[in-house]
Amino acid sequence: MKQVGIYYRVSTDKQDLASQKNAVEDWLKRLPKAKQPSSIKVFEDRGISGKTSRRPGYQALLKAAFTHEIDTIVVYRLDRISRNATEAIQTLLSLDQAGVAFISITQAVLNLGHDNPFRRTMLAAFSEIAEIERETIVSRVRSGLKAAKDRGVVLGRPKKFSREQQDHVRELRKKGLTYKAISEQTGLSHGSVQNLVKGPDLS
Repeated sequence: MKQVGIYYRVSTDKQDLASQKNAVEDWLKRLPKAKQPSSIKVFEDRGISGKTSRRPGYQALLKAAFTHEIDTIVVYRLDRISRNATEAIQTLLSLDQAGVAFISITQAVLNLGHDNPFRRTMLAAFSEIAEIERETIVSRVRSGLKAAKDRGVVLGRPKKFSREQQDHVRELRKKGLTYKAISEQTGLSHGSVQNLVKGPDLS
């Protein structure tokens, strides 16, 4: 930990950074002399929610990290980086790949400094959590698509139908054919048949 980037953030203009700064500065003072950083850069965002990554100070921090201007990021708490836990974990993993350590001074488990013997173990755990989250999202999307398809929803770009197709489908419907029977006879999906019958007249 030689080149440190400290990041502070408050969500509203009515809040101030004093409590975060005091805590971080006190933590730095208590470091052994051999671990004192040789340079410190401070990045701040005021009045910006942690739900968005579009924060000038935060983006400047990441740029400094990925261009190797700093080798360690220090924050008061992880939620200063992001209010989204999954996004925060992904950021930590990206920083690790860039060789940048991360330390949350109020969360001992997030002391991911280069000299922490358990750093690799914690990062491996975070990587596993991120993978589980990715698999969960993929599973939810697939389930959602299947459910939509089962309901007759046409996925992808909507197809263009002619007035003649619409008239033909409506005529079959007037004869008493079910949507399923019309679908089988015309080769159109169940959802398309419903749209042609109930939708606006095509020109």
